Amino acid sequence: MKRLFNILLYLLLAIFASGLAVSGVVYFLLRASVPDYDEDFSVAGIEGPVDILRDAAAIPHISADSAADAYFALGFVHAQDRLGQLLRARRAAQALLPLDQTIEVEPSTAQALDAYAAGVNAWLGLVSEGGRGRGSPDLLIADERMIAAWRPVDSLRLAQAFLNDLQPERRQSDLSGLSDRPLLPELFVTSPKVSLDAWALPGDRTASGAPILAADIRGPLSLPSEWYLADIQLPTGAAIGATMPGVPFIVVGRSERVAWAFRSLSLTALKEPVSPTAAKAGNFLMMLDRLARSADVNDAMDASMNLAPAGLEILAIGREIFARWPDREVETPLSFRDARLAALDVRQPIFSVEGAIAAQRDTVSTAARALLPIMAKELWFVGSAGALKENRADELRGDILGQLAQWNGDMDRFSPEPLVFWAWARALQKRILQDEFPSATTVWARPNADILFAVLSDRGGSAIWCDIRPSTRIETCQDQVRAALDDAIGWLVDRYGPDPSDWVWGEAHALNMGWAPIRSSGIISDLLSLEAPSSGDPYTLIATLFSSDNDRPFAASAGTNFQAVMSFSEEAGSYFIAPAGQSGHPLSRFYENLFLMWMQGKYLTMSTDLSLARGGAVGTSRLSPVSVDTPTIQNDRSR
Repeated sequence: MKRLFNILLYLLLAIFASGLAVSGVVYFLLRASVPDYDEDFSVAGIEGPVDILRDAAAIPHISADSAADAYFALGFVHAQDRLGQLLRARRAAQALLPLDQTIEVEPSTAQALDAYAAGVNAWLGLVSEGGRGRGSPDLLIADERMIAAWRPVDSLRLAQAFLNDLQPERRQSDLSGLSDRPLLPELFVTSPKVSLDAWALPGDRTASGAPILAADIRGPLSLPSEWYLADIQLPTGAAIGATMPGVPFIVVGRSERVAWAFRSLSLTALKEPVSPTAAKAGNFLMMLDRLARSADVNDAMDASMNLAPAGLEILAIGREIFARWPDREVETPLSFRDARLAALDVRQPIFSVEGAIAAQRDTVSTAARALLPIMAKELWFVGSAGALKENRADELRGDILGQLAQWNGDMDRFSPEPLVFWAWARALQKRILQDEFPSATTVWARPNADILFAVLSDRGGSAIWCDIRPSTRIETCQDQVRAALDDAIGWLVDRYGPDPSDWVWGEAHALNMGWAPIRSSGIISDLLSLEAPSSGDPYTLIATLFSSDNDRPFAASAGTNFQAVMSFSEEAGSYFIAPAGQSGHPLSRFYENLFLMWMQGKYLTMSTDLSLARGGAVGTSRLSPVSVDTPTIQNDRSR
């Protein structure tokens, strides 16, 4: 027995020691791929030295003597911080553009694409020399033994994929059961993967007298963030703002003379989706290149008006004026978000930069304000007439309706009313549409305020959708509203208990940012994800889109993922924020350092003044040219 005990003990110790050794090796490999922001490099492909200053948030400020060297350095830092993201995006976009297709772009844009690709490959060459843990933790679990060199066509592919993501997704038009029902166009269109929004204020509407430009981007909420902040000190002047890893230009940002942003058209304004082509992607990149080099607002408009993709509006401001292209506002149906912004605009005639930021972070839902009075009008009426509370269900229903009657539509994460409202709306939509499309759960499982408003307001006779087709009697919308409220209360009691004070919006509406590796890695992705209770809904100015998960219907894995407020009223008049850090490496302290700021509504101040960036800087790196090609890239592939 003693001998058996010793054998088992030694076996356990051996397993424990082996586990420690494996853990140590894995940790060493992971730590080896965390970039050192104070490390200098000798690289081929640049004409002169390039300095990369990382400020307190690890945002790179790139200083070079030529535009080509600056874009080389941008490719280098993109690969240094987001190599896994670059490779994942390239893999996803490979089918869009044939590899050998040639796209004509302007010489300056072609030079930027070539230099950017050389910068990415320079980092790949350094990784293949060894000692850097394959450059990204994704590559330790992915099956990519050989990494193809980055090519300019890869950046074109990513630009084309971005334009494609701006298009609304169309459902199949052969959904059954529509012959005797008024058409609901909202049934056939779902939200695009990415949407852009922007609004500007002229100088006579601002406290400083200088125009203000506010920009939002909505898309996936992932780790690393979809956007990467950078300052590129070009010979024509500095440009700062949000870059898209894989593309060598500022997408939304400002130079020393012009600030620019984009607004994509609403879903209902696009009669037919516009299919992005490689040529349109090239035009888009040329437009971004021109915007960064524009002398003033008029020059920016002249340089980009013939290159803007269909479905995008360009907004630009200078020190005194602002302009848009097209030069007249595109006629689009007013969305719930537009209605909220218009209400804030009327209520506040003069804005400061802080006021613009507060408007961007607004969490009052116009959708709730529009739908709730229609849904509850008869129920509020009955309740106020002194209806007898015969049992606990009636009492609970009355308490809930009383709470909703005093609610202002604020989707605050600590409040119960948002949860009650959206559970009610979800149950109502299910009752209205499930009988028509019993197997198409995507049509009725996720609440759509536009569909509900059209039906409840009887737009074009749409109230007939409330009738349950298989039943013999004709159900009215008020019948469905009453039944849906009981459905919602039952769901809430089962999920969160019988006390409405325990029903908190943030518990159901959690913002989930999952790690997005090159390939799905299950439990590892779950461990590296971030989750926090969140305010807002799909129709608030800071948007959070509901998931299609039946167990967690109000969880948000997509929504607003970048915001900026820009003005030329002061030297540091540019404020940017993204919901995660600059680094894509989970062991870096800059992996999630911006998440708390994002949740608290705090913005980063970015300036083209390098003396300000040096305060609290976390590293300074220099790229020096070498005269020979690096031997680690062979046959366009890196080990």
